[in-house]
Amino acid sequence: MSTEPARVPGPEEAGSRPAWVTVLKAVALLLLVATAVWYLIGHDVPTVEQIRGFVEDFGAWGPLVFAAAFVLVAATPVPVTVMAVSGGFLFGMAQGSVVGVVATTAGAWLGYWLARFLGRDALYRLAGQRVGAVERRLDGKGFLTVLVLRPVLPNWTLSYGAGLVRIPQREYLGATLLGGMPGQVSFAALGAFTSRPSWPALAAVAASWAVVVVVGVLAWRRSRHEAARTAEPGGAA
Repeated sequence: MSTEPARVPGPEEAGSRPAWVTVLKAVALLLLVATAVWYLIGHDVPTVEQIRGFVEDFGAWGPLVFAAAFVLVAATPVPVTVMAVSGGFLFGMAQGSVVGVVATTAGAWLGYWLARFLGRDALYRLAGQRVGAVERRLDGKGFLTVLVLRPVLPNWTLSYGAGLVRIPQREYLGATLLGGMPGQVSFAALGAFTSRPSWPALAAVAASWAVVVVVGVLAWRRSRHEAARTAEPGGAA
């Protein structure tokens, strides 16, 4: 069974909805982003030690609470780096990597649908034709686009943007999982190395970032090849 909705609103359908519904949804999305930005400006990002104390307060439920908080952070503009490093510090490189990969992918999926549900109508009302042009250019290229941008853009920026321009969620999630895995492993390895210094953890950090670079370069070259092939006479429109 497909997880895609049966119908996705286009410019005409979005414009036919009551304006107050569109405004209310857009305001909700803006408030979410503004709250995260306010937190970043007015508060210091928690340290690894503070996160450890928070998790230990929940006892046996601590790992589950940490994973849930990680997902919520990954869906907002709050940086996930400290959560990823804390996962390795608290649970070791292997478990911290699994938690980081799953939590960031789930948070990215949540951010994708928040933007798609709350902001898409307003975006179509403001720039319907331009949005349509962007979507046509991304048709069939969503996976490569996300894969190339994943190491470059913040997690929330890419998830919100992908939801707003309707990149298919299968392509988005696949590229998010593949493109985000090396970075999460490296952060978890860094946290594990901080708590328990070892050569395997240090090697994992170096290997993970090497994979990030290689995957990014290959995806970029593939996207350039696709763009050149499309631009050739007789190429696909």
